[in-house]
Amino acid sequence: MHRWDIEIFFKWIKQNIVVKTLWGYSENAVRTHLWIAIIAYLLLAKIKADYKSPYSVTEVATLVRISALEKTSLRELVTKPRDSVNFNQSVKELTLF
Repeated sequence: MHRWDIEIFFKWIKQNIVVKTLWGYSENAVRTHLWIAIIAYLLLAKIKADYKSPYSVTEVATLVRISALEKTSLRELVTKPRDSVNFNQSVKELTLF
């Protein structure tokens, strides 16, 4: 009866919750790891929603991860484009082939 809901839930987890390696292989370790990953995702989604960030939840996670040791406010981090990132770079590179 609820099988389809469960399938959709696990599909969502596979697409959105990144678990590269498990901390343990017991049932309790896997459950704990999964709950922590879901809580972290929901916190990042709330940050994105609260600050109306133009970034995706994955991009917000990356910004938080790479800026963890910087003294930057969270609002500034997730709402303003970074000066160091230039998407229209005109770099002259040598061609390999």
